[in-house]
Amino acid sequence: MTPPLAPGQRLLAAAPALDPGSALVLADGVATALSSEIVDSSDLVSADLVSADLELKGQLTGAVTPAAVVTAVLDERDARVRTEVTVFLNDERGVTAVLKLAFTGAEAVDRSASLSGLLCPGSREWNAELDRRLSNDESFARLIETYDGTIGISIGGRPVHIRCYRGQVLEVVARAIKGADFVLDIPGEVFIDLMSSNDNSFMETAMLGKMRSSGSGYEYLRMTSALIRIIDNARVLAGTAGYVGATTTSIETLQVA
Repeated sequence: MTPPLAPGQRLLAAAPALDPGSALVLADGVATALSSEIVDSSDLVSADLVSADLELKGQLTGAVTPAAVVTAVLDERDARVRTEVTVFLNDERGVTAVLKLAFTGAEAVDRSASLSGLLCPGSREWNAELDRRLSNDESFARLIETYDGTIGISIGGRPVHIRCYRGQVLEVVARAIKGADFVLDIPGEVFIDLMSSNDNSFMETAMLGKMRSSGSGYEYLRMTSALIRIIDNARVLAGTAGYVGATTTSIETLQVA
């Protein structure tokens, strides 16, 4: 039995270059190849495509090479496993399209009864673990000692609201009752890069425009150091949860920005 897929795992490494064609035809070919690879890697009886989102970044010309990364794996009802994957379609000019796919499949009989909820950033289990870590982080407490509000993050489309009050973390939930002061949108593949980079690359990633914020710009800027510390904690969480490429650096060794 092969181990289940994990966030950060790279797929389509052996995929050949694809002949140029319409974006939809290329996307269909990639989805078919991924469906077979996911079944082979995760011991699933079947893998069915349940959602697809295609973003064109330029005209597709010449041969296209696909590269894919798993961004989330989670249990669903009826012992089904959802695997979310981001695919980059590259030609000689760089990334010309980004394809986000989700597959579900029934577990094989000899597979473990459940997957860790920590393999899905933004899940209830992941939020609870982040809550525990932030609540025990004295450095984070200092960064929010004058803050009374809710920090919002969206990871791969899953909202995470961190409700704070003067140095305390009150809760980390999918949605706080009064919403968030601001929301930082982190695409799933960008979050994986943040988890697997050698150092916390939050500021570089933000400056490159890979993350977008909405809501109060003032509070977003005021909480920048707190956001960096949140990513520090998430990186340690990813390392212990088994994200591919993530380190297991202890949070005590990390420096507060």
